Amino acid sequence: MDEGRFRTFKSLAAILIFGFAGSFSTTVLADPSGETLQQMVDQLRSHPDDKALRERIVKAAREQTPAPAVPEEARRFFIRGNTALEDAQGQDGYLRAIRNYSEAIKIAPWWGDAYHSLAKARDLAKDYPGAIDALGLYLLTGPAQADARQAQDRIYALEEKQDEKRERAPEQPAPAAAAAAAAIAAPAATVEAPVSVKQETPVQISTQETTRRPGTVFRDCSDCPEMVVVNPSYAMGKYLVTQKLWRDVMGSNPSFFPNCGDDCPVEHVSWKDIQEFLAKLNQRIGKSYGLPTEAQWEAACHAASPTEFCGGRQADAVAWFLRNSGAKTHPVGQKKPNDLGLYDMNGDVWEWTNDCSDVDCLYRVLRGGSWTYDPQFAGSKKRIAIDSSIRLNDYGFRLVRTLP
Repeated sequence: MDEGRFRTFKSLAAILIFGFAGSFSTTVLADPSGETLQQMVDQLRSHPDDKALRERIVKAAREQTPAPAVPEEARRFFIRGNTALEDAQGQDGYLRAIRNYSEAIKIAPWWGDAYHSLAKARDLAKDYPGAIDALGLYLLTGPAQADARQAQDRIYALEEKQDEKRERAPEQPAPAAAAAAAAIAAPAATVEAPVSVKQETPVQISTQETTRRPGTVFRDCSDCPEMVVVNPSYAMGKYLVTQKLWRDVMGSNPSFFPNCGDDCPVEHVSWKDIQEFLAKLNQRIGKSYGLPTEAQWEAACHAASPTEFCGGRQADAVAWFLRNSGAKTHPVGQKKPNDLGLYDMNGDVWEWTNDCSDVDCLYRVLRGGSWTYDPQFAGSKKRIAIDSSIRLNDYGFRLVRTLP
């Protein structure tokens, strides 16, 4: 090769190398801190509730040239979410869409279209705070001016929906009046047996004999939750965890229906939120409270009667569900208990369990159905698996405690 051609070759090579290096640097360096976009995404997967980090990722991707490509796996979940939303016949379909959009966002947390679609699914599921959060992140991605205007107007509309729903929730009646109202309102044809409200005094476990007696009600302290012995190895909460108990432990109330009252179940909590609650509760009381496994939940549900619902064959007698809930949660303990004396094992709110889904532990299983579902979704065999970071206004939980 002569000298002139060699110099030309070197110049072309330098241009190619420089061009590639420049392209590489703009794709990888996405944040003033020097972190790459992928490093921040990996960090977010370990800390999904880090809102500041998520916003940093969205802003960094927005400023990047060229814009980061959406991975094929994220697009796969996005299309699955679209399909679930198009085919949705109710809450179960909306939850499937939310789950798929959330998976797409885990992989590509800068993707505006995914946040926009997630907001739509959460709106349909009546998770208005979640829809507002998703639209806020969509606005950070830098949509076109007309799209941004529509999104902001939608946020205003969702804020009104949220306030309206909260204001519609009635004040909690006095306990005696609530019990009387429930008894009067229950149709005679659907009640299997009269509900007897026993004014029992919970005892504190002090002997091995007490721990072995199924149905024994106890508290670990004067303001601890009431627990019911299921078998010699564990006890389960007599009631769903209430808004009062959550507020006493955590100092705040995340519920979508705060006007329902202290004795209503806490909701709008994720599996991950509950882990923080359990850590604080156990530290305060010095016992080992947790979430039940599916096996523990089923054993407590059926007790000695393996009926369609936990405690009977008629949903109206034991559960708050779509047709009798009035589109809201209700104070715990107003329906008929099961044979062990556990209330609201079906309906009112879905109950998070500690079990992983059949796929992986990113999803956790919930049991029991809720106020937004028909009775067939409140049966004792019904189960759903949901992303452990998702909060909805019909997700709650019940405690379990190891014995003795």
